[in-house]
Amino acid sequence: MQFTTIFGETIDSPCAGCVVIDSNKFKEGRIFQTKLWDLSQDFEIAYPGMMVISPMRHVSNYMDLTDDEINELHKLMVLCKKAVGEIFNCNKMTYMFYEKPDGHIHFVIIPLHDLVKIQNKYSVLGELMGKAQILLKDKENMQQVIKAIQDLKKYFAKVQI
Repeated sequence: MQFTTIFGETIDSPCAGCVVIDSNKFKEGRIFQTKLWDLSQDFEIAYPGMMVISPMRHVSNYMDLTDDEINELHKLMVLCKKAVGEIFNCNKMTYMFYEKPDGHIHFVIIPLHDLVKIQNKYSVLGELMGKAQILLKDKENMQQVIKAIQDLKKYFAKVQI
């Protein structure tokens, strides 16, 4: 399957989740990696601060996560909430969890700021998907995405998990 990232990088991978855990791919969007998790800008939607947390191994069922993975995931989600609050002066976020058969589970974090008008989590994703092509072509938005990635990288460079 071929995926095209928001930075125009074409990646061939059987699994979208496995795209981001390969540290040789989507380098511009990578924010932070631990031994167990990858934190990256969403590679399909150019929304500032929209992050995806993916396990560093192919896991398709939440029940297959180890206790260590679950504990670290919780710490990462708390840090993401703090980072979004600090960087975007935003205290509300939507968290979404994806689990697909034979897919790669991942958690999506969407700060509820500026571009999003709806606050129902399913409507927010639909709204952003509907704006995906517009957001990619908007130079000011892309600059905000790049700045958000840089700010998030700086924030996470100071943390220890």
